[in-house]
Amino acid sequence: MHTILLILLLSQTSGHDIGEEVIKGEAEMKIQDRKIALNPELKPFAPLDSIISQERYIFDEKLYATIDALNTPILYLHSEYLRVPLVSRFMYSSIALFVPRFEKTVASWELLITDTNGDVVRKYAERGLPPPSISWDGRTEKNEMCNMGETYNYVFTAFDAVGNPTRISGRSYKFNGIVYDEQRSKIIAVASSALFSGESAALNAEAPDYLDEVANVIKDNFKKEVVVFSYSQSEALAKSRGAAVMNEIIERVVLPEEGIKTAPRFIPGLEPKYSKIEIVVQ
Repeated sequence: MHTILLILLLSQTSGHDIGEEVIKGEAEMKIQDRKIALNPELKPFAPLDSIISQERYIFDEKLYATIDALNTPILYLHSEYLRVPLVSRFMYSSIALFVPRFEKTVASWELLITDTNGDVVRKYAERGLPPPSISWDGRTEKNEMCNMGETYNYVFTAFDAVGNPTRISGRSYKFNGIVYDEQRSKIIAVASSALFSGESAALNAEAPDYLDEVANVIKDNFKKEVVVFSYSQSEALAKSRGAAVMNEIIERVVLPEEGIKTAPRFIPGLEPKYSKIEIVVQ
């Protein structure tokens, strides 16, 4: 009797509650879908290796026959990896910013910008209070760009109701380079003294900084052509300086072979301080 009870108790504790179902068994399945094998080629240091190895892009006739001849250089020109970080040495659109401060008794005012000879280069004049700021874009009264390397002065005069003047003379301004728009072209004008040593075609120590900035401007604005104009009082010097700048640009910017040229400008009697390099980017 005890044996039978023990067997019954064991059978109840080892069983399952009512409502539970035990499922046992195995099934074989074979996946028929094919997996695509990919072996991506990762070269994270490719941009750096390109610089170290001095890799150059070559634009030959076969390349132009298969890829758009205009878009190909632009793809490389607008690559952010080809920009050179730098501290700007050029003026962009604005040469000087004047912030006049006068009382409300001002009836009229004028701002005169003069060169080293005292000649008026640009004049601003109006009635009433002056504006909060006046920006000079470097152009003369004839809308021509001022000479690079020149020193400019300014005098601000305010007149009261009876015409009594109050004059303020400002500090001198001298700029070696400017970037500005002319019709559909971007113009980079830089004084020759900022690039060359004395009256020679040998680049000075500061020239690479200017030329790096020139290269960045070209990369941002190139469409079809770059022309390097060299102004000098010597024909031979104009040619050699233009060629020197053109070669430096070629070293810094990827351009098609016919995308850059030089044009010397020989001006007899031109003062050395007015010699300049003018780069037209179209």
